[in-house]
Amino acid sequence: MNSLTQWLETPTGRESWKYSDPAPLTGDRFAPFAAPAPPAGDLPLLPACADSRRLVFWNETCLADETAGDDRSSGMTIAALTKDRAAPGLGTLATDESGTIADLNNRNRQETLHIHLEDGAAPDRPLELVFVTDDRSSDRLVAPRVLITAGGGSRAVIIERHLDLGRDPVLNVPVVEVLCGPGSDITHLKWLGNGPDALHYGGTFVRQDEGSRYVSREFVLAGHRVRREMHLHLAGPGASCILAGLTLASGLRHTDVRTRVYHDVPGCTTDELYKGILIDRGQSVFDGLIRVAPDAQQTGAYQTNRNLLLSDDAVSYSIPRLEIYADDVKCSHGSTTGQLSAEEMFYLRSRGFDEMMARRLLSYAFASEVVDQVEHPGLREELTASIQQILDKVPS
Repeated sequence: MNSLTQWLETPTGRESWKYSDPAPLTGDRFAPFAAPAPPAGDLPLLPACADSRRLVFWNETCLADETAGDDRSSGMTIAALTKDRAAPGLGTLATDESGTIADLNNRNRQETLHIHLEDGAAPDRPLELVFVTDDRSSDRLVAPRVLITAGGGSRAVIIERHLDLGRDPVLNVPVVEVLCGPGSDITHLKWLGNGPDALHYGGTFVRQDEGSRYVSREFVLAGHRVRREMHLHLAGPGASCILAGLTLASGLRHTDVRTRVYHDVPGCTTDELYKGILIDRGQSVFDGLIRVAPDAQQTGAYQTNRNLLLSDDAVSYSIPRLEIYADDVKCSHGSTTGQLSAEEMFYLRSRGFDEMMARRLLSYAFASEVVDQVEHPGLREELTASIQQILDKVPS
């Protein structure tokens, strides 16, 4: 019995995976790559994202920069590090003790992409990271790793995509560490478009210094079994974070979103909104915790989870939590789960919309609260089209 299996049998491990099946992580079906696997044949056409610099991870291997130009002049450097090379901050957030996902990635990653922003750096276009797997990664464990170190006063938009082009299941275990220096401003947009049979267990680990701002917007639109974890430490006074996410689960898909936000110092703020749309027999889990330490006075922390069930067989589990050990705070949390409003349906039907169109309009309106806040126009338009395409297939 390996250490991971032993941990999952402890009370902490069992509670952590109470609503999701960790079996793919503990079995021997998915062997890690013994060597990098380059693309099989020509690269297929990847989704366009206007005005971005793009890097591609293919079967865990970082390929050459796909876009022209060099952003060194704007203070951003990018390096691919082999497993035996270290970088300042690498592994300080996603430690083996951070949980299952970090432990698996630490043991199986082949190389790390290190993105460094110098003090005051402000690249004039987003950096897009595309993680792709194909048939050569079938029945394999893929563990890409990214480290983002943002110097004081730097600003950047990072777009993270995950695509699965293979026909058989792949176990994706990506980890991203983000160290936000004083006064930095990082926007991190994440889109999971894995194949229908993909198994995705990924995590983002963030530490914020004084006056920094971190924005995470995450969209889970595909995959068979998906678990996404966010671990964030507000470690400097005046730091702020915005965490938002949208999951769509249809058929027999299962999605699990887990957030852990730690207010360790005074004067920090968190604004957290996660939504789920469940179709057919889709299932979702939201497990969110905000912890306010005794010294973290003048904290503002707000957590909301809302779920929309579009069928009688859909299931949503919601566990929003606050742990507050300070007395000068403004904190709230809440959760709602339900079906489309009969009054709103009646209103649209009385205006000439048929039942199917009314359901689509109300469902997209529910999703748009998260989608409309995406900072990158090209990505926002692409997300809108993809979500509408999914909702168009919802039976009446």
